[in-house]
Formats: sequence, C-alpha cells, structure tokens
Amino acid sequence: MLTKDELIHLMTDLESETVERTRAFDKADKMGQAICAFANDLSGRNKPGYLLLGVNNDGTLSGKRIDDQHLTALGGLKTEGNLLPPPAMSIEPFHFEDGDVVVIEVFPSAYPPIRYQGQILVRFGPRKALASEEDIHRLEEKRLQFGKRFEEMPCCPARLNDLDLSLFKNIYLPRAFQAQVIEDDDRPVQEQMAALRFYDLKTDAPTNLGMLLFGKHPEMFIPSAYLQYVKFGGPDNSCDILAENAYKGPFIRMIDELNAFVKVGIASPHSVRISALQEETRYRYPDWSIRELLLNSIIHRDYQIGNAPIKFYDYDGARIEISNPGGLYGQATPENFPHVSDYRNPLLAEAMKVMGFVNKFNRGIAKVKSEMAANGNPAPIFDVNKRTEFRVTLRPTDSAVEKRNEKRNELESSAEKRNEKRNAERNAERKILEVISQYPGIQRKELSQRTGLSRGTLDRKLKELKTGNNPQIEHRGPDKTGGWFIKS
Repeated sequence: MLTKDELIHLMTDLESETVERTRAFDKADKMGQAICAFANDLSGRNKPGYLLLGVNNDGTLSGKRIDDQHLTALGGLKTEGNLLPPPAMSIEPFHFEDGDVVVIEVFPSAYPPIRYQGQILVRFGPRKALASEEDIHRLEEKRLQFGKRFEEMPCCPARLNDLDLSLFKNIYLPRAFQAQVIEDDDRPVQEQMAALRFYDLKTDAPTNLGMLLFGKHPEMFIPSAYLQYVKFGGPDNSCDILAENAYKGPFIRMIDELNAFVKVGIASPHSVRISALQEETRYRYPDWSIRELLLNSIIHRDYQIGNAPIKFYDYDGARIEISNPGGLYGQATPENFPHVSDYRNPLLAEAMKVMGFVNKFNRGIAKVKSEMAANGNPAPIFDVNKRTEFRVTLRPTDSAVEKRNEKRNELESSAEKRNEKRNAERNAERKILEVISQYPGIQRKELSQRTGLSRGTLDRKLKELKTGNNPQIEHRGPDKTGGWFIKS
C-alpha cells in the first residue's frame, strides 16, 4: 500500500495511466468500471492501478470525510459480484486536514478479461473505455500465457454432443446477456461457448468448466463431479443407512434439485410456543444456510483430487456434516479464515453468480453464522486444518433436539406399555392354569376370586385358553353347575 508521501505525489500526477480520481465515495458504477479497467491491464505494465476517492480532477482534496459505512460499502465492490472474476485489490483511507482520501489499489489480473456487470473495460492512457474485439483477443492471449486453470482445460475425450446445449442457450445466456446481444450474435455455439470459457476450439472439446455446468453426465468424464447425501440411523457411519441419494448431472440442474430437497427434507419446519397465545415457526436448520454451505462445497471443491464425491451426511437429526475434498486455497489460511477468501475455481464461482445461485462473494460464512444464531442453532463448527478436506458440522436447534427426544421417549414409552400389557396377559394365563390345576372343576365365580381377575378379563382369557391353537383347558358339565379342568 502507498505511503502518505507517495499518495500526495499521485494526486498531483495528472497524466498517469495508473491513476484515476473521483470526488465522491459512493459512485459505485464509476468505481467498478475503473477497477475493471485497471485489473485488465491491457498495456501490460504489470503495475497496480490506483483509484483515488475524495480527490478532484486537478489533484486537490474534495473536502469529504469517510466513515465506517462508506468503507463497508467500498468493500462490497469486490464481494457484490459485479466484478467477475473478483480482482485482487486493497482499500485504505488516509486522513488530511482538508479532507479524507480513500485509495483503492488494484492489481493486474493473471486471468483476464475481468468484467464489470458483463462489460469488459480497459485503459487507454489516462482514460477508460469499452474493450474492442481486438482488445478482448489480446486479453485472452495474455491469460493463456500464464497457463490454464483446471476449469479452462479441455475435458477430453468429451465432445459437443456430451453437453446439454438447451441449458446453455435457454437458461445461462439469458441471464448473462441482454436479449438484443444474444439475438445479434450469429456465431456457432462452439464459438459462443469458447468466448465464455466453456469450450476449447483447439481440441474441439468442452472445457472442464463447460462439462461441470452443462454436461449431460459430467461424472463420466470428471468422476468426482457429484454430491452424495446419506442419512444414518445413529451418531456415526457404522449405523444403518436410512436414506441415500447421489445428486449428479449438470450443476445448473443439480443445484435446483438440491435446493428443493433442503427445503423439504432438511429444514424441517415446526411450531415453537413463545407465549400462551402465540406460536412461531422454527426450522431444524435454516435452509438458506444449508444451501449456502452446499454451494460453497461445490464451488471450492478440488475436482483434481481423487474420485470421492462431496459428502452431505445427516446423522439421524443429531447433526449434519458437509465436506469436500480440497482444503483452504491461496491466500486463505486457518489463521485468517473466514475473513480472507480465495477461489480455487473462480470461473465456476462467476457462473454461479450469473445464475443467481450466489448473490455476493466472501460473505456467505458470516451470513451462515448469523442465520444459524437467529434460528436458535448452535454455531457451526469449521474444520479447516486439513490440506485435503474442508468440513463443517451443523447441529439442530434446541427445540428440534427436544422434539426428537420427545418422539424417541414416546416410542420407548409405547414399547414399555406393550411389554407391560404382554406380561400382564401372561401372568393372567399363568394364574388361571395354576388355580384350575389346584382346584379341578372350579366354577367361574370362585376362579375369579382366587385369581383376582375381573369378570371381563377372566372370560376373555378362558375363551383364549379353551379355543386357541393349543387348547389348555376345558369346561365339563352344564354352564351353571359345571366346572373348569386342565385339558387331558
């Protein structure tokens, strides 16, 4: 970051290609466009660009003051999702007697082009402008010089017919571009997809990113590209499996299926009494939090590590564990998590943002914690110390635990009552057989007195012992004067 003396020099250097000034702290579009142009670094200077807020065009201070609310809003320039892929940048305020200055330092991207709200901007000297087709081509060549990410590598031996092109044409493109832009684009679908890094023209094959998003069966080419849900009947993996499902197919469709399942099968809404006359609907888990953590696992998974799926395990309502192969990446470490985030798959993250699955970058963990707390859940537990795995453990609300325990107690109580009833029936039979053995020919009235059984219970048990599959007693003589004997 700049020193104060270096900042003063930049404020007065009015012809610099790496500096832009603006009076206000709240012109989001203007700032976003400037950041985009600096990050694309078309001229190849490989030096940071500086956006100076609170400075007039002539280099003098505008006299404005910065507050925490402004700084928080400025931090959103990177996380709001308008800049894709998110560029590397830092923000720092400086305080002068005549006003404040905020410096946004933007580093050249190794993987251009960067887009702001779908547009690619570049700098020509001290001004910025929309990139031409030639400019875009130069930026794409620059990206190739740094080598390809896994997302951009061709997915061999897949071919165009292994993709569900209707998802690309009818679902993705309308969300990524305006209708007029799509209508005016008469290029073949391979070139359209290649421009968005979904297809590799040189090998005539989808990229790994294209296969993950639109592949009819991506797991056939990228074996780890699916999510496994398992519900166990107890607290560990050795217990019986109550339910199991593998979520496969193009991610665009798979995520919708997951969302529907989480709302119905995991959130588990239930009523909680908060006063004598009022109840409130609570959820075992807030569905937004589960959805966000599943999306994180999909976006951050290392698809080059092994063939294991993303694991979504439910331990009989006691807890949920979500884990994905691939630990923290890049600048993110156990010491700075979750305040610092880095993207192993930034292009996949960009596509998730375009589809509306992700609203903001680097804000999910904080919101998950607040959502869980507001719903009454214990804080999530993140295991970030393994280099090859990221795991989060969630526990249900106390009311959900109580409800589960109540149901379990009810089942146990019912079982006890059934056992008591069964034992009482056996004792009644034993008493009747003992008394008849001791007093052959005993009549019904005396039998009731000696066994202590009610007339109704006695009549029912006598009938069962006389007419069952294995009759043990018989009545001899008239109904009124005859008696009961053990059957010979």
